[in-house]
Amino acid sequence: MKQFLSVNEVAELLSVNPMTIYKWCKSGKLPYYTIGGSIKRFDYEQVIKHIEGGN
Repeated sequence: MKQFLSVNEVAELLSVNPMTIYKWCKSGKLPYYTIGGSIKRFDYEQVIKHIEGGN
């Protein structure tokens, strides 16, 4: 089963401000899922790939 993270969880994991996560989403740098049109969720495995530089 996939594990999904919130904006704040990803920001904490990457040691950045949550606004940076929103900017990365808007620019396409970080893939995400929307729920209800605005709530962003992130696949844990994709975030780890981003950290490792494999995006």
